[in-house]
Amino acid sequence: MSFRTPVRRAHWQTSGRLQQACILLLLLLGWIISSSARADGCFVFKWNKAIDINEPTQKAIIVHDAGREDLLLQVKYEGPLEEFGWLIPVPSLPKVEKGSMEPFYELSQLTQRQFGGGTKGFATLGVANDGVGDSVKVIETKTVGAYEISVLTAKDSDSLARWLRAHDYSLPEGKSEIVDDYVRRGWYFIAAKIELNKGVAFKTTSTTSPGDSDAPTKARRALQKKLASGELHPLLISFDTPKCVFPLKISAMNEKPSEISLYVLSQEPLLEKFIFGKACDHLRRSHSEWTKQTPERSRSRVTSYQNMRSIQLALMMYHQNSTNRGVPRRGSPRNWSTEDITALAKESTPPIPEGNLGEAFWASPEELLHQMRLESGKIPKCAKVLPRLKERDWHLTKLVWTFSPAEMHDLELEPAIPVLTRVLPDAFGCAAAQFLAQLGGDAMPPLFMACESTNSTERLNAVIGLQRASKAMTTDVFLTLLKDTSPQVRLYAARCGPAKWDQRSADALIQLLRDPHLEIRQEATGCLSNCENTNRTPVYLALLNDPNPNVRMHSLAVASWMNRYAPSEEVMREALRLLKDPSEDVQSSALHTLARQDRTIVPKADLLPLLNSSQSDTVLVAANLLRWGGRVRHPGDSAQPGEPFTSVEAAPLMTNRFGNARLHGLLAMQANADATAVELTLPLLRDSNSVIRSRAGVVLQTISGQNISDNDPAKWEAWWAANKVSFRPRQSAH
Repeated sequence: MSFRTPVRRAHWQTSGRLQQACILLLLLLGWIISSSARADGCFVFKWNKAIDINEPTQKAIIVHDAGREDLLLQVKYEGPLEEFGWLIPVPSLPKVEKGSMEPFYELSQLTQRQFGGGTKGFATLGVANDGVGDSVKVIETKTVGAYEISVLTAKDSDSLARWLRAHDYSLPEGKSEIVDDYVRRGWYFIAAKIELNKGVAFKTTSTTSPGDSDAPTKARRALQKKLASGELHPLLISFDTPKCVFPLKISAMNEKPSEISLYVLSQEPLLEKFIFGKACDHLRRSHSEWTKQTPERSRSRVTSYQNMRSIQLALMMYHQNSTNRGVPRRGSPRNWSTEDITALAKESTPPIPEGNLGEAFWASPEELLHQMRLESGKIPKCAKVLPRLKERDWHLTKLVWTFSPAEMHDLELEPAIPVLTRVLPDAFGCAAAQFLAQLGGDAMPPLFMACESTNSTERLNAVIGLQRASKAMTTDVFLTLLKDTSPQVRLYAARCGPAKWDQRSADALIQLLRDPHLEIRQEATGCLSNCENTNRTPVYLALLNDPNPNVRMHSLAVASWMNRYAPSEEVMREALRLLKDPSEDVQSSALHTLARQDRTIVPKADLLPLLNSSQSDTVLVAANLLRWGGRVRHPGDSAQPGEPFTSVEAAPLMTNRFGNARLHGLLAMQANADATAVELTLPLLRDSNSVIRSRAGVVLQTISGQNISDNDPAKWEAWWAANKVSFRPRQSAH
C-alpha cells in the first residue's frame, strides 16, 4: 500500500438541473445555519433556565477553601405553605444569612455554555409537636428573609423530634436512625419554615400597595409560586469543615427520589465518588457496545469510501451525458445501473487493514466530570453574594444527579486528581487522561508515570490524553513512547509530537518509517513533514537510496512536503527517478509527488509504463497526466501543454482490469476522435459493466455523429465495417 496524498481535482460542469439541486441544498443549509446564528456570524446561546433552576428539587452553590464552607442552598416545594418545613444538618456551628438567586442564574448560564444542558435532587423535609426536652439546645432563632430559622443541637433523635413537633414541624415515623446518625456525629441542625402569622415572609415577596385589602393573599400566592418554581431566595449557610460536604442523607426520610444540582467552587478540582462511579459505569457500558460494533465500523469505513467513489463516478456520468453528438439525447433515461457504479467503486477501494490502529475508544472528559477553571472576575454576581470568590481563580465542578432514597448519603467531595489517576488503566481511561491533561500542573506527573506502566491500555490512554497538552510532552517521554511495544501507543505518540523539536525526535521518527504498520509510517511522515525545515532536505534525499522501499516512499513524501512553498529541483529529479523504482508503492509516491506541483512536466516515456500498474490509483493519476501533457489540469486550462496522448498509447487503458481505467481510456478516445479510437472503443460496447457500455456509446456518438444506441453493438459494428475506409472524424471534444 502506498503513501498517498489527494492530487486530482474534479472539474465537473454540472447540468442545469444538478446545479439547481446544489444551489437549493446550499440555500437550505444556509437557512438552517442562519436560523441559529446572529448577523455577525456568532451562534446564539439559548439558556435553558428550567433544567437548572426550576426542575431540581434542591440546588446549592458550595464554596470550600481553607476548612470553611459557604453553602448557598435553595429548595423547591410545591405543597401547602403550612406544611413546609426544612431541616438542614451541618457538621459545625453555622452562620445563616439570606442569599440571592443571582449566583444560580449566573452559574447555570456559564456551565450550559461550557457543557450544554444538564441532567437530573434534595427534597424538602416536613418536620413537627409534643413536648420539649432539655436535650435540645436552641442556639439561635431569627428571621432570614422569608424564613424563620432556628439553629439547634440535640443529644438524641427523640428529643429533637419532640422539639420539632412542639414547633409545628412533622417528622416522618420510623426514620429516627437517620437523625441519630447526625446526632452521634455531633452535627448541628437548622430548622427553617415560613412563618405565616408574623407577615415577614409576605413582606419579602409582596409587590402590592399598603392599602390593598387582598395584599396578604396576593403575597402568599407570590411566595408560594416562587417556592414551587425553585426561585425563592436561598439560605447562605457558612460553617467549618475539613471536607467539602453536602448533607443529602436526611432527604431519604421523605422516601422519594430527589434531584440535586450542585455547583462546587474550590482551589483544586473535586469530585463525588458515587456520581463519578455512575459516570464510570456508563462509560464501561459504552465501551462494551463499542467493542461489539467493531466489525460493523470496519464495514462502514469501506462502505463510506465506496459511496464517495460512487458519487464521483455518478457525477462524471451525468456531466458527460451532454456531448457534441449530432443528435443529443438530453432528458433520455440513464442506461447504466447504480449496481455497476458501486462495482466500479469497490474495485478501486484500497485494501483496508483488519485492525485499524487509529481507532481507539474515545470518550470526552465531560462524560466523567463537568469541571472548568474560572479566572478571577469571571463570576461577579457570585462574588457579590460570596465575597471569598473575589480576586482568586477557582475550579468549578457541576454535579447533577437524581438519587433514589436508598442511594441518598451525605456527599463528601474529594480531590479529583488521585481518583482520575486510578481509572487510567480502565478501557475508558482516555477520558480521565484528557481531563488530567486539561488541568495541567499537578495533574501532569500521573500522566507521565502512566506512560511507563506495564499496562498497554494505561499507556495508550495516557498518550491520548497528552495530545491535549502536547507542549508538556518532554522529549524523553516522547522517545520512549515511539519505541513502545504497542503499535497503537507508537501511533498516538507520533500523532502527539514532542513539546520541543530536536535532532533526537527527528531521528526517532525516521526510524518509524521502517515500522511494519502503514498507519504509523504515515503518522511519522506527517510529523516529520510539519516539523522539519528545508535545510534538512539532503537527509531525506539520502534516504531515497535506502534498501527498504517504505523508507524510500515516505522519505520522498517528507522531502516534497518540506519544499512545498518553493519546490526543489533536486527533489523533483529524484521523484522522476523513482518512477522507475522496482516497488510499485514507491512509484505511486513519486507519481503523487510530481502531480502535486506545476513546474515539472513528467515525460511521457516515464508515465506510459505506469498504465500497467496493479494499483488503480497509480493508473488513474498517470492517465490524467498523460491526457494533459504531463501535468495536472487546472481550472482555466484549455489546451494540452505537452505531447498529445495518442489512441495507440492509451490502448492499455481500454483493456485494463480496472473499470475506472477503462473509463479514463474512453476519455482519451473521445479527445482523439480518430479511427483508432473507434476501433478500440467498439469492444467496450460489450463490456460487463453497464456504466462502461453506456460511456462507450456516448464516445462513439460524439466521434461519429451517429445516433445508434449503445445497446446495439452489432449495429455499431456494421456501421464501422461499412464506413471504416471513408471515416472522417468529427472535431475532437475534451
